[in-house]
Amino acid sequence: MERLRSLEEKISSFIEKVRMLKEANVKLEKQASEFERERLQKQQEVVTLRAELEKKEMEISRLQGERTSVAEQIEAILNELDNIEI
Repeated sequence: MERLRSLEEKISSFIEKVRMLKEANVKLEKQASEFERERLQKQQEVVTLRAELEKKEMEISRLQGERTSVAEQIEAILNELDNIEI
């Protein structure tokens, strides 16, 4: 009889441990899902920021080209003014 009781206690203990492990597993799965969601969100943010950066780099390049063009035009006008005899 004592052996049976001991066996029942061991089974109860085992069942409780299994229940606790299942609960922990559910929590870990939820946490893993949340981490995955956050990772995907951050990945999308990176893609968006890279696209914005590329647009800004293109704008900077365009503005530098315009600046060079304006400087050349100013230089040409100054040369013309130098060539005009007053």
